Amino acid sequence: MEPQHNYTPGSSGMQQQIYGRKKSKKGCFIIGLLILLIFGGAGAYLIYFIYSKANNKLEEITDKFKDLKDKDRFIGNRNEDKRFKGAFIDALIIPTTGTTSKVFILTDGSKTYIETKKRPGYYSTGAACIECKTTAYLFDPAGDKIISNTDFKFPDIITATDIVKKDDRIYQFTRSYGETPAGINIYDAVTGKLLSETGDFINTYPELSSGVTELSYRKEEKIVKFETTDGRKDITFSVDMLKIFKNDKDLRTAQENSVEGEAFIYAMANENNDSRRQLYRITAPKKYIVSQASTLMSYSDRPNMLKQYKAASERVSGKSYIEGIIYFQDENNVFIVSVDKAGKKANRIFTCIDAVTGSEKWSVEQKELFDFLKIDEEQNSRQSFSSSKDKISVTSSGNLVLLKIKGDGVMAFETETGKKLWSIQSAPVGF
Repeated sequence: MEPQHNYTPGSSGMQQQIYGRKKSKKGCFIIGLLILLIFGGAGAYLIYFIYSKANNKLEEITDKFKDLKDKDRFIGNRNEDKRFKGAFIDALIIPTTGTTSKVFILTDGSKTYIETKKRPGYYSTGAACIECKTTAYLFDPAGDKIISNTDFKFPDIITATDIVKKDDRIYQFTRSYGETPAGINIYDAVTGKLLSETGDFINTYPELSSGVTELSYRKEEKIVKFETTDGRKDITFSVDMLKIFKNDKDLRTAQENSVEGEAFIYAMANENNDSRRQLYRITAPKKYIVSQASTLMSYSDRPNMLKQYKAASERVSGKSYIEGIIYFQDENNVFIVSVDKAGKKANRIFTCIDAVTGSEKWSVEQKELFDFLKIDEEQNSRQSFSSSKDKISVTSSGNLVLLKIKGDGVMAFETETGKKLWSIQSAPVGF
């Protein structure tokens, strides 16, 4: 509005007030409305812009989580046998006179879940279970039937348990975890029934009379290391000898004194510092083979080191096995699991070597094996070579060889031909 001007009185004798151009109320309202619309529109656009960016970012994050979920998804198929409940742990061959061999199968039948505990100043998340147990099955492959199944309950989850056969007994060694104590169960290999538990084992060996606090099992050597409540460690139990030793040195001395003469073992060596492995045959005194086999195998391509053990080695053939690992060997056969190529995607190959001649008997390709054995790091980190190689194990007796994958299942083949006989993938336990 223009400024006010005052003038001297006119002839009428009254003061006059004269204003400049005057706006109506309607005009002010229109201007105010326009300003409001401009600022309102700008604000609305700004909100839309921010929302659009945030929404796109949210979708991007969501997609990443979807990709992450898909990345850990198992690639392949499982043919579950619902007669066997729980995660597969291990299987052993039970030779039977006058008939085909039976198989002792152990599964973890616990119902596991993730448990979170919260209270002021405390937060923890971990695995837990209800109906925590292992189940021992005695299986007759010829009749395709379960002869017996025996449950053994635990107070907490079972993180590590191993089985081994000695004579007509199956020994189960379980490590402690949470409320689950270290323990030893013994089963009858012929019937599959539980014969004794930890207390009975301790009563048999006075060295353990104070009680067992922890144990660890070495599968390759068939020995158990015990820790006791009176503070002792490295008490060593030999499954082969069924005897306890104070330490490894005493065990090694006893092993070396129990044999004489020469024998041979096979080993894989890496000549070029890459993923290719070559097969070597090592000839050495028996006492070193039974007491220090892993040391001899590590020196298979180092003749100067082998001389310390009066041993020598030779390369069996010109063939290389990519990421080849010997999982089992005896006086008749050597069993190797390798891959067909290096990289993040590969197929596994199961090979049998004649231990006498060093020549290949047969190989089984991936199409005959469980899909879980495939290497596919791009889709599932659990199907990488490094994370799956320690889940594989092999055992053989007579004309039967078992290829086992912990957590997945077991496959049986004829030792002489490589013919696949049967396979079992146990069914997960549901709530």
